[in-house]
Amino acid sequence: MDLTQPSGPAPFHLDLRVLRFRTDPRRDEPAMLAQELLTQGRLEEAVELTERTLEVDPTDADLLLTHGCALARLGHLETAQLAFTRAAKRDPEWVEPWVQLAEVLLTRGKPTRAVQVIERGLALDPSEPRLVRSQSRATLELRARAYCEAPDEGEEPAMLATQLLSAERADLAFEVTRTALLAELDDVDLLVAHAKAARAMGDLDEAISALRTATYEAQDWAEIWRLLAEAHEAAGESEEARQAAAKGLLVDPSDAALIALHERAETLVTL
Repeated sequence: MDLTQPSGPAPFHLDLRVLRFRTDPRRDEPAMLAQELLTQGRLEEAVELTERTLEVDPTDADLLLTHGCALARLGHLETAQLAFTRAAKRDPEWVEPWVQLAEVLLTRGKPTRAVQVIERGLALDPSEPRLVRSQSRATLELRARAYCEAPDEGEEPAMLATQLLSAERADLAFEVTRTALLAELDDVDLLVAHAKAARAMGDLDEAISALRTATYEAQDWAEIWRLLAEAHEAAGESEEARQAAAKGLLVDPSDAALIALHERAETLVTL
């Protein structure tokens, strides 16, 4: 069961159950109540309940897992990692603690350790989709880190950066392209990937600079002009956006996105 996502409004009697538990913990099943609180997004209460119960029984794997999920969603990743580790040690044949531990390790930027955890979980359930996704993500991050430390001719940095962007790791994509551009300043694919990473990180100046350089190398690539127009538009530079869109339309007059960009920019320029 995935305990990480809230769903639906809380049942009206949940408040009463929480109050009853605080008065007499023996009147309700703490693991089930904590899971319900977590499902409803009541994270602080879930942590309070699980902490209180774990003081009595620190080996309950269900409570340790729920405790870790609540902590992780609150951003307390180190203590969440500890809770998931304890849950996995307590019940090593249960795949869920391994799933959650892998996720928190990846979020903390520890892909090497995450790979070890993922392998342990996949030994229990080779088809667990969350572990399969985490494995792909960890492998991708390790490739990126390895490339940044020692660029490898066998790795295609533009493609690697595109994969990282798809995995919502713009920070690593930016590092990969920045490293690669030191050796290949005029590589258009790299410049475009670098611009996309910079844009995703909110660095519009860097994105615009990379795209301008790319236009010198590939003036007949309409996508570059579209990306440049979008970046200027996001930066509030209407005239520059209009000019970039106009140049793109010279390449592809039927590009709907460029047409819309040009119309929006021209409207703002003439106001």
